[in-house]
Amino acid sequence: MLLSIIKSKNNGNISILALVLTTLFAFLFLLVFDLCKIFVGREMTKNASDAASIAAAQNLLFFEDLDCKKIAAEIANENGCVLIDCSYNYNEVVVTVEKKLDFVLIDIFTAKYCRVQAMSKSEVIFPWDDQFGFCRYYRFRY
Repeated sequence: MLLSIIKSKNNGNISILALVLTTLFAFLFLLVFDLCKIFVGREMTKNASDAASIAAAQNLLFFEDLDCKKIAAEIANENGCVLIDCSYNYNEVVVTVEKKLDFVLIDIFTAKYCRVQAMSKSEVIFPWDDQFGFCRYYRFRY
């Protein structure tokens, strides 16, 4: 008789607990999903900035095309990112790219869009530089 009284009093507690746990796990799943998007976006921007800086440095090295910003923008767009800045001089190229992230849960709490940026720097070493020591044996003219 006591057992039947206890069972009748606890009828709705399990369904409320199941609802609360389901809501909590859904919230945590969406949060983990958004955090994974941050890590994937970070890797994509890093790969895009590395590829763009290497492509621009290669064009400086071989004197193919002197419009390095256009080449870096094309490489960044092919990797799903946007070129923010590309600066270069005789022996280095610095590229900054950005990717806009679309979240599921974090967008509810933030007003602005979230973005990930990456910057890469490539150093251009020409064959006639003193680092290789070719200048002792060859005479380069250009």
